[in-house]
Amino acid sequence: MLGDLATMDERTGTAPGASRGMQALTAERGRQVAQTVNESALKRNTRLHNKYRIGKVVSSGELSIVYKARHMESGAWCVIKEFFPQALAGRDRDRRSVRCRVPGARAQFEEQRAIFAKEGPLLAQLSHPCIVEYVDQFEEGGTVYLVTAYCPGMTLGQYIREGQAPSQARFYKETMLPIIDTLEYIHRQGLIHRDIKPGNIIVDREGQPKLIDFGSAVHYEAGGRQPIFTTAGYSALELYSETSRQDPAADIYSLAATLYFCLCGQPPLDVTQRLFRDQVEPIRQRSRGTTPLLARVITKGLAIHSRKRPASLNPFRIALYAEHLKWSLKERLQGRRLPEQAEHEPISRGGS
Repeated sequence: MLGDLATMDERTGTAPGASRGMQALTAERGRQVAQTVNESALKRNTRLHNKYRIGKVVSSGELSIVYKARHMESGAWCVIKEFFPQALAGRDRDRRSVRCRVPGARAQFEEQRAIFAKEGPLLAQLSHPCIVEYVDQFEEGGTVYLVTAYCPGMTLGQYIREGQAPSQARFYKETMLPIIDTLEYIHRQGLIHRDIKPGNIIVDREGQPKLIDFGSAVHYEAGGRQPIFTTAGYSALELYSETSRQDPAADIYSLAATLYFCLCGQPPLDVTQRLFRDQVEPIRQRSRGTTPLLARVITKGLAIHSRKRPASLNPFRIALYAEHLKWSLKERLQGRRLPEQAEHEPISRGGS
C-alpha cells in the first residue's frame, strides 16, 4: 500500500556509488528524520475538520507530513497531507496546532505555507484517470491540510525493485504509456508537474499508474520566479534556479530519468554532477534487451540543456510502444501466455 511503501524523504538519498561511510551517515539521518516525524506527527485517531480521523503516518518530506486517514461519515480511506516544514514548524501545547518555532523565520514560514496551499486548487482543476483525485482542502490549527483519494498499490520504485510487473510487454503498454498520456494532459492545461519520479507514481494491482504529489506543479506559461524543489537524479537543470525558463521540457527530463531507473535499477547521475563532463552510463550496458530506439530517446531526454531534449512526448510514446511490440512478440515466441505464465525477467535488469 502507499502508506507502507512511500519513502520518508527521497530528497535526502545518497547518489549512486556513494561510499559506505556516506551511506551509513544517510541511514542515520533517515532514522533521525523518522524519529522527528514520529514525535511531530498528529496522534492516531486525531479528528480534523470534524470529518476525518487520522491513521498512521505514511511519508514525510521537507514541507509536509502525510497520513492515511478515514472519512468519519462514509468510512472511505483518504490521504491527508499536512503543511509541516520540518526546519521551521513545531506543535503547540495542544499537540495539534502548528506554529513557527524559529525566531525571525515567520515570513519564510508564511511564504512556504502559501506555496503549499496552491496545490489543492490546482489539483481540483484536473480530471484524469491517472491523476490522484482531489477531495478537500482546509485550514485548521495554524496550518493547511490537503485531502486526496487513497491510491492502493505501491510506488513505481517498489514495483520495479520487487519485480511486480506480470510481463515486460504489459509494463510498457499498461504502466508507462498511460504516463505519457497523463503528462500530455497536464501540459495542455498549461501546467508542468516538476517532480516526476518513481516515488510519485503509484501502480495498482492491475499495473495501472496514478500520478500523485502536485506540490511542485506550476503554470509554466505565467513565467516569473518559481520555488526550487528538486530530487537528485530526476530534476532538470532549470529546476535548480528560481529564474530560469521552465516548460514541459523539465518534465521530459524527469520522465527520461524515471525510465532510466526502470531499465537500470538506479537513477542517472544527477545533472549538477554532469555540468563539466556530461556522461550518463549507457542504458544498453545495464539493460541489454532495451532497443536502441528507446535507449536513444531516453538519453536525449536527459540532455542538460532543455533545447536539446525531444520537443514533445511523441518520441517516448513511439519508443515505448515499439518496446511493447518487441516484448509481446518475444514472449509469445517463448510460448508464454500473458499474463499468468512463467516468471518474467525483472524490468530493471533488461534482457538479452
